[in-house]
Amino acid sequence: MQEQQDVCVVGGGPAGLTAALTLAEAGRRVLLFESGGRRVSAAAQRLNAGDCEGETYAGLVRTRHRRLGGTANVWDVRIDGRIGAKYVPLGRRDLAGWPIGLDELRPHYVEAQELCGLGPFEYGAEYWTTDGRAPFAVDGTGLASGVYQFGYAERLTRDLVGRVCASDAITVVSSTVVQLVVDRAAGRLDALRAVDGSGRTAEVKPGVVILAGGAVENARLLLLAGLEGAWLGRGFMEHARDFSLSLVPRSPELFGDAGFYDLHASRDGVLVGGHLALSDDARETLTLPNAALTLIPRARRSLLRQLAARSGSAADHRYGWSRDPRAFDRVDLVLNLEQRPRPENRIEPGSRTDRFGNPVARLHLRWSEEEQQDLERLRELLREWFRAAGLGDLLTAPGRRPDLSAHHHAGTTRMAADPHDGVVDPDGRVFGLENAYVAGASVFPTAGFANPTLTVVALARRLGRHLAAAR
Repeated sequence: MQEQQDVCVVGGGPAGLTAALTLAEAGRRVLLFESGGRRVSAAAQRLNAGDCEGETYAGLVRTRHRRLGGTANVWDVRIDGRIGAKYVPLGRRDLAGWPIGLDELRPHYVEAQELCGLGPFEYGAEYWTTDGRAPFAVDGTGLASGVYQFGYAERLTRDLVGRVCASDAITVVSSTVVQLVVDRAAGRLDALRAVDGSGRTAEVKPGVVILAGGAVENARLLLLAGLEGAWLGRGFMEHARDFSLSLVPRSPELFGDAGFYDLHASRDGVLVGGHLALSDDARETLTLPNAALTLIPRARRSLLRQLAARSGSAADHRYGWSRDPRAFDRVDLVLNLEQRPRPENRIEPGSRTDRFGNPVARLHLRWSEEEQQDLERLRELLREWFRAAGLGDLLTAPGRRPDLSAHHHAGTTRMAADPHDGVVDPDGRVFGLENAYVAGASVFPTAGFANPTLTVVALARRLGRHLAAAR
């Protein structure tokens, strides 16, 4: 069976949902394919199975989720008993290697803030400083304070999903796209083949296709279609997390002065929490990867049981600073670190097949010695900077390698101005195919240090508006 469709979106995570809604608002008809539908499907999750080579990794099942709302359904940051995430945009220096800049993305970031249920597009410390909550004085070091904004997962998994499903212009299909049919002579994607839960196959003739299946699946589908390119599937990035750092404060007053870095409601009700990041000057002069520190107070041992009983779980106090400095004796620091794009970190077809007969994805992911050397150098610099700022003594664990299982996949269909440098053009169109586009973090040339969702939503909004205007 063949059906002609205006726009087909493959994947119902934040990228696919945002692109579909944006096109529907502009009057376009959209067919959205999502393997998992609205509820958890064990059969759909099994399609995420794949092979991993290199680092110890959480795997391709745990780090992906096939369901409307995507991986936002399995976020794990607790915010007042609800589940959410820390949001932050890419900065001007992060975007220096992109073919588009912050000025181009800014209006779409503003819209993404609203879609994600956040406050104003402000992430500098000065905007959020109050008399009662001020950042540490770190002038003269390579550090600078900023904030995360915290948002609830349900804003995407319930509200955005609900808007998409209620739209008369969007048809959501619980089917798995198993093949992209490419007409090489015409330079276009001619058809999609999809299989539903009952095993029925349909072939759809799309006007435009948006691949929004994540950095693993987007690359896998393009590779299975026989497409080639120096960067297709390559440049896979995760966020590294170093849990080895601990600060012994010079004075116990630090705990009372650190309210800026706690999860708290701002003067206008926005949930924010401060972090210490590398300044742009430090990154440029010292050629460091982007990184930021989350500060987590460690309760004195005698209070651990009391805190757990009060909150239900000691984990609830990850962002909880006591107003009594005697409650804590040190600060654990979580260093969130950018992983730079390296061609050898890649997605390729594996030797096993899924139930449709397609090769599963194989991920090659390694933390290089060069990256480890950068981390060791950064640890030493942080020790110097914390001491210089009068904050205390930073304890480190030389040689310890970071955890790469942040569940933040990016980079396998990178954006570039030239096909020799990437897979999609600045509008997200696949080089060599006039009607195939990619949305999501797979188009990132660089990934910053934190959850990519805000940038994913902003780019999807931008892509939807571009396609609506091109009609």
